[in-house]
Amino acid sequence: MAKPTETSSELAALIRRGDAARFQLGQAHQRFKQKLDIPLRIRDSIKSSPLKWLAGSLAGGLMGSLLFRSGKSAKDRGKKNRGWIVSLLLMSFNLAKPALKIYGAKLLQDYLQHQFARQNAFRDVAPRSPS
Repeated sequence: MAKPTETSSELAALIRRGDAARFQLGQAHQRFKQKLDIPLRIRDSIKSSPLKWLAGSLAGGLMGSLLFRSGKSAKDRGKKNRGWIVSLLLMSFNLAKPALKIYGAKLLQDYLQHQFARQNAFRDVAPRSPS
């Protein structure tokens, strides 16, 4: 009678060991899937340290722009060193350009309205031929 209890206890121990091994394999499988899920890992990393990602992207962009920058362009080679008065005049003209465009458009609109009004005035005064 002792034999059947020993075998049953051995079977129970084997079943427990099998369950424990199956559980450990399941956990290892989950960890392996998490390590292979790159988009999830990147999202978690961005959420946990966004400033590091921002600084890294800025540094990468700066390095890329410095790396792929060509030498002086033809426009820069031919550029003369202007005095501060000429630079000030050019800057003030660039600042006034929008206002000048608006003023020019208003002048054109007034001129065209005057021309159309004059044409309509001549039409009203001109005699009509009987039909």
